[in-house]
Amino acid sequence: MLNRWWLASALAAVVLVGTAMVLWYQIDRTTMLKSMCEVGLPNFSRPNEIDADRLGCAIVGPKRTFSGVLVTGFEASNFQSPDFPSVPGQQNSEDKRAWFNCPRTGCGNEFDAQLGHNYVDCPGDDSLLHRGLASIEAEGWVTVSEGAFGHLGSYPREFFASRIVRVSPPPQRMVDEWMSVHERYDECDGVPFT
Repeated sequence: MLNRWWLASALAAVVLVGTAMVLWYQIDRTTMLKSMCEVGLPNFSRPNEIDADRLGCAIVGPKRTFSGVLVTGFEASNFQSPDFPSVPGQQNSEDKRAWFNCPRTGCGNEFDAQLGHNYVDCPGDDSLLHRGLASIEAEGWVTVSEGAFGHLGSYPREFFASRIVRVSPPPQRMVDEWMSVHERYDECDGVPFT
């Protein structure tokens, strides 16, 4: 009789814990998954296309298509999309930047050609001074948990592309702004534009 009571109690506890986990997941998926990862369980938000070591315990949202502008350069890979979700605990909710990662198979020739376009003619071939500018539409995952990503942790989120859908020149106003900065300094000194 005592064994049945223990079995019933254990079963009730499992059901209670399971129900609590389902409710926690529905209420705050990000915190639940991050907490589980931080105590040593796998990151259950990680798709197979992203290396576990690369993601760590950062939680990614579902795969979606995002449109925005990509600015690349020395230690910069700045993808800005107005469609990025806000990050819990983020100081500036208007900051829609993410560190951009190409798919494992690469971003493609059209992508590379657009980012390789020189808007400023600097003497020599100093790749440290080059800025790549492109409008892109990419399918992939963006981090939704608080963190510091990219070069020196200066980005509030990270984007992992699974497929580049479309690549085109950046908005003309962005090119004009970049050219204005360049002309104001009248030199090829790698003035940051991010």
